[in-house]
Amino acid sequence: MEKDTLTDVAIEPLVLPGSLEGPDAADFLDVVRIGNEAWRRASGTDLHDDDPAEMLVRWRETPYRVTHVVVARLDGRIVGAGRVEIDKTTRESAEIDVVLVEEHEEGPVAEALMAAVEALAHENGRTVLQAWTIHRPDPVERRLVPPTGAGWIPEDDPTTRLMRGAGFRLGQVERNSVFELNGSYEAVDRLLEQAVAAAGADYRPVWWAGPTPPEYADGYAAAIARMYTDVPVGDMVNEEASWDAGRVFERDERFAESGTLIGVTLVIHEPTGAVAAFNELTIGADRSRPTAQWGTLVMPEHRGHRLGAIVKCIGLKRWHERVPESPRVSTFNAEENRYMLDVNEVVGFVPASYAGAWEKKLA
Repeated sequence: MEKDTLTDVAIEPLVLPGSLEGPDAADFLDVVRIGNEAWRRASGTDLHDDDPAEMLVRWRETPYRVTHVVVARLDGRIVGAGRVEIDKTTRESAEIDVVLVEEHEEGPVAEALMAAVEALAHENGRTVLQAWTIHRPDPVERRLVPPTGAGWIPEDDPTTRLMRGAGFRLGQVERNSVFELNGSYEAVDRLLEQAVAAAGADYRPVWWAGPTPPEYADGYAAAIARMYTDVPVGDMVNEEASWDAGRVFERDERFAESGTLIGVTLVIHEPTGAVAAFNELTIGADRSRPTAQWGTLVMPEHRGHRLGAIVKCIGLKRWHERVPESPRVSTFNAEENRYMLDVNEVVGFVPASYAGAWEKKLA
């Protein structure tokens, strides 16, 4: 069969359907399926499957974010998709993603999608593209190491070749770790007891699942904003996004619409009332799926009190009580973030895959 050329590839915008049940939902569902299959091939797991209901709500424009999605067609069939996600409260950066069916993960279709995504970002005034790829943990001879010197991803890998061929630079490697929620909690209990004793009376933990209690919304929003400036990102661009109580409540509304549940652990610094640390766990409407951990952060001014262990351990214990059907938690941490990796390892997290963080600066 002759190789497809760029002229064979039709790049079109994806129109979001009104619902998953409507006759116009087929293309959207194809895109989610292709993305899930691509990440399963690359990671060797189903830990990172996106739920269509969550994606439909997430990709709708909000006062804070806008997502542009394009699809690649060959002979009328969708064979790939590209996404540009923009936080409206930032100025330079955009998160991008390109997913393809297996037979086109390299070549003209991939090249056309990457070019379309870059053009979309440029049209929207963005000059820094950032992307994440997923990789199996299997040992390989040829390894690509980021400037941080911590971790590696396979050099001879379809997604690695695609990103490098498009002019992206590897900036960081993250470890994807998994904790079995139906296993032993002896290590969790022991670490939590030690951490609470070390933190002392100045620090008070708080936990909830579902909508954010109004009394914690301002502090929680301020803590989320710190994720953009206070987590390890190597030498990649790290713009601060704007978060306030209104944005937290707007996110809660979207979660409720899609059936997503979030569990949040905070540690409050009693003398000031500030949020000193936080942890987030989320799951879609199917509570039998793996849980995703989102943000975990100890504010720099409160480090050294073992607060990371407190939010991690309380979150795991309370989450398992609240969502007993979920079999495991999946989390990502920068390979140079030794403190949090140490906490994870003591608790019982084990590596499942690795992610490459990529960046390209547009002229």
